[in-house]
Amino acid sequence: MSRTSRSKVKNLLLLKQIHTAVSQIKKGNLDKALETLDKAENSARKAKSTDALYYILFTRGGILFSACKYDDALETYEKALVAGEELLKTDPENTDYQHYMGTTLSNTGNLLKKKDENTKAAESYSRAREIYISLLARNPENAVLRSYAGENLNNYAVFLSETASFEEACKIQKEAIEIYEKLLEESPENPGYQAELSVALSNIGSCLIQQSPENNATAKQNLEKALTMQENLLTQQPENEKIKGDIELTRKRLEDL
Repeated sequence: MSRTSRSKVKNLLLLKQIHTAVSQIKKGNLDKALETLDKAENSARKAKSTDALYYILFTRGGILFSACKYDDALETYEKALVAGEELLKTDPENTDYQHYMGTTLSNTGNLLKKKDENTKAAESYSRAREIYISLLARNPENAVLRSYAGENLNNYAVFLSETASFEEACKIQKEAIEIYEKLLEESPENPGYQAELSVALSNIGSCLIQQSPENNATAKQNLEKALTMQENLLTQQPENEKIKGDIELTRKRLEDL
């Protein structure tokens, strides 16, 4: 068998392992999925398939995060970042690789925030933001990239508010709002965009209140708009606990005005 043929076989086996893991995740078999991904990682390293290795590590990081195994998730994402850097060295303009890196950095920021490693968290969020700014400059109509960029900005703004960087938090939150407003304008019935925009509006309301009492009128407008959107979403998804939590938080922020 030629080297090219062997490489194709290895790649097919890797794909099969990854697909098996994804299927196991969908069935809720997280432990089995992790076992499968461990085998896939070993195969990817032997095959020197960096792109497959990156995807495996990214997928495993997400599973570990969902299982609240935060230290293991962070370690896995850090390995994924190393793989991502290698990919970008070989193909620095690759949109997929840059997107992977942006998402991994954002998730890493979330985990570092949980560990109170604020300097590192800020760096991760900031790097993700810069990556998505560059990506959106080249792909301004790509809804998937815009959605992920908005999610990172929402997370970054919350982090900045929690660390009392209110001016910067409001700036970043406005960027997220602009993204989600445009997405919602294009797809007005999309509940995901509605939910993300409502959270962003509620967050900027809170941020403005903490920044200065002079902002209270603007903050109230944003909070009331957020609450209206969230209450409408709840009528469509009455069992959605996250929306209920969002409503409770927004109402509290209004009461505290």
